[in-house]
Amino acid sequence: MSREIRASEVLADISVLGLGPGHSCNLARIPLQDGVDLLIWHGCFAQPLEFTMRDDSNLVHFGYVLQGRTQCEFRSQTRAESHEVGAGAGYIHFGPDRLGRFRHQKGGIASVTVMLRPDVLASWEDEQGCGLRQEVGTGNCFIDGCHGPELHATALSLSQSCRAMTAGAEGPVRSRLWIEGQGLSLLGLFLESRAPAADRGFSQEDRSRLQRARDLLLADLGKAPSLNDLAAESGLSLLKLKRGFKAMFGNSVYSLFLEARMHEARRRLQAGRATVTEVAMDLGYSNVSHFSAAFRRQFGINPAALKR
Repeated sequence: MSREIRASEVLADISVLGLGPGHSCNLARIPLQDGVDLLIWHGCFAQPLEFTMRDDSNLVHFGYVLQGRTQCEFRSQTRAESHEVGAGAGYIHFGPDRLGRFRHQKGGIASVTVMLRPDVLASWEDEQGCGLRQEVGTGNCFIDGCHGPELHATALSLSQSCRAMTAGAEGPVRSRLWIEGQGLSLLGLFLESRAPAADRGFSQEDRSRLQRARDLLLADLGKAPSLNDLAAESGLSLLKLKRGFKAMFGNSVYSLFLEARMHEARRRLQAGRATVTEVAMDLGYSNVSHFSAAFRRQFGINPAALKR
């Protein structure tokens, strides 16, 4: 097992990760306000990168992945949990002194993270009412699945501008004031994504019905129900079903279904017990080439290459 690295070491000098030949990686930390920092990470790995890190930062991390895919595993005396975050998705993490094992896939990686002290979050969380206080208060918080076009666009513009400012990469050169404003906007979008659906025009009953609709949608990843059937079975109008999925889950009904189906395909292929054709057929594809194309769009790699 690799030696234990502390988050403060990585933030001070990225070379502690022991990057070998063919790896390139840049990490820039930009203070925004007292207790709020922006972290821009980008690079390319010739081989998968694995390391064990203890989070001694005592900061809440709001991260958005623009490129690449990361797996992380946390263990304690009472339980173990694993998460996987890929391009186009965000997460919220708080684990003071928590030990985790991280694996970054081969290829390019780019992410944007806003880090802030828990007391700063508490003051803003009261205003937003996003329900994070209890989860962060446990000291063992990992929330994934944060999506949205505005969230993605803000993270992308921040990444491009900060790289132009700190690493001389191509991109618009912005002022520090603009970067501070966009960094806080990114955080605000994260908090808004956590706001109760009732605050966005949905009752508690509607929220329960939308959750039921999501469960029904994902019950059989080999066959998606029609929108009319899904609306009828969950007790929602077709319009409220469509609007509700966008508001609560940050995605359209079928986009959510396709994403879940691709992640299930990836899990089965990595398990190694089924062929590409078997996985495609089990998940409702009559044409393996169509499955391969969808898989490649989602993960940037052919399913056969992943299995190898």
